[in-house]
Amino acid sequence: MELITYQLQLHDSSEWRYQVDIHRPKDARQFNGQAHPEWARLGYCQCSNCPLDPAEVEYCPAAIDSADIAQHFANTPSIERADVWVHTRERSYFKNSDMQNILRSLFGLIMASGSCPILSRLQPLAEFHLPFASLEETVHRMAGTYLIRQYLKQREGIAAADWEMHGLQELYRELKTVNVALMKRLRQASKEDANINAMQTFVSISSIVEMGIEDIVAKLLVTLREGM
Repeated sequence: MELITYQLQLHDSSEWRYQVDIHRPKDARQFNGQAHPEWARLGYCQCSNCPLDPAEVEYCPAAIDSADIAQHFANTPSIERADVWVHTRERSYFKNSDMQNILRSLFGLIMASGSCPILSRLQPLAEFHLPFASLEETVHRMAGTYLIRQYLKQREGIAAADWEMHGLQELYRELKTVNVALMKRLRQASKEDANINAMQTFVSISSIVEMGIEDIVAKLLVTLREGM
C-alpha cells in the first residue's frame, strides 16, 4: 500500500480529505455484485476500445474509482476555489486553485493507478505523481517515461525501440476515446461543471498530443538542449 492524500479546505471553511492507494488491487472484477450508480456499469457508454467483457465485468473500473469524488462534487462549479495540500511519501505540495484544476489532478492520479486496461498504462505517472502538472510538464514526463521504456526494451532484446514515439501517439488516441466516454458518464453524476470540465481537460490534452507530439516537444527543446 502506498497512499497519496488530497486534503482540501473549501470556500465555506469545510475540509475534505481523500486518499488514493496507487498500489491497490488491479482486478476489474472486484466490484462485481456491489451497489454502484447505474452510470458506472460497464455496459453504460462503454468505451469503443474497451477490452473488458460486460458478461464478466459488471462495472467500469475507472468509473467506480471516480464515483465517490464525482458525487461529492456534483454541485460544485469549476470556478470555486479551494486550498489543497497533496501529501506523497517523499514530499507535500500546496496550491490555491479552482476546483476544475484540483479535480483534474485527482482524477488523473486515480485513473492512472486503477484497473482500467488502457488507463493503467499510465501507472508510472502515478508512481511519480506531480499534482497540478501543466501540459508541458505532462508531456515531458510522459515522453521521458516512454523513451526510457523503449531503451529498456531494446537493451533487453524485447523489441526494437520506438524512438519516433509513434506508440505514444497511439496511446493518446486510445486515451482520448476513454476520456470522452468517462466525461459522458460524469455528466450523469453532475449538476454543476467541476467534474465535467476536469475531464474535458484530459480530452483536450489527448487531442493535442494525438495530433502531433513533435510540436509540443519542439517547444521544450530550448530547455532540453541545456545541460546534460
